[in-house]
Amino acid sequence: MTEPRHQRLHRRGFLLGVVAAIPGAAAALAGFQTKPAAPPPLPPLSYSCPMHPEVVDNAPGKCPLCGMTMEKVRLALVWTCPVHTEQTRFEKGACRICGRDLIRVTKAVSFTCPVHTTLTAMDPGKCPRCGRTLVTRYTVRPHGDHNPKHGGSFFMVSNNWHLEVTHPAASIFRLYIYDNYSKPFFPPGLAARVTELLDPAGRRSDVSIPFTRSGHGYYEARVPNTAVPATIAAKVRFEAADKEYRFDFVFPEYSREPQVRRGR
Repeated sequence: MTEPRHQRLHRRGFLLGVVAAIPGAAAALAGFQTKPAAPPPLPPLSYSCPMHPEVVDNAPGKCPLCGMTMEKVRLALVWTCPVHTEQTRFEKGACRICGRDLIRVTKAVSFTCPVHTTLTAMDPGKCPRCGRTLVTRYTVRPHGDHNPKHGGSFFMVSNNWHLEVTHPAASIFRLYIYDNYSKPFFPPGLAARVTELLDPAGRRSDVSIPFTRSGHGYYEARVPNTAVPATIAAKVRFEAADKEYRFDFVFPEYSREPQVRRGR
């Protein structure tokens, strides 16, 4: 039997009164109703070199490195997963796929048709082919992510690549190489070695301990009797005909991998 309307309203008022009487209950209920963070305002137009994306200016002109005409781009600082970079969020949190903490990166903002996806526009509007409202597209940008991936020290290096060195345990140092999109890879001509150690007493010693390629996405060097705090220097040749570049690293504590939350 259907409950009379005045009784349903009375019961609803009673339940709301109970919730309001419990300390913190109203806030908890409001938390369930919280909407995701709204997209930020449309970023202003900037200009970037198609060959050197690290060159960005707020006015049109020529690239100071190669002379190419700079192209329009909109850049937004957003949150994404270090692994599942197709995700774009507007507040910090955890990846819906793997549970990793989101990181802040720069992505390019454009607009496309949900049907005619080859269309790219710099401003919102309608698709010229079908009239549908354009949707926002966030694109991973070269050099948009300079966050360490494994809790180490992160550098931009030769060829617009990136380097990270970690010290995950006593006597172990690991070297990661990333392309300009911060994706890991093994350059064909790379050679690297630990060249200098600093002991706890401040004494320096010269060594030559190579980083050897592992089957786990990194190069590894074994330096006996080394623990935290650790200070080392390494030299890296990124291509066979290239010179060696020196990098200095200080590890006050062991490197920690980003936490991955399971069961989401």
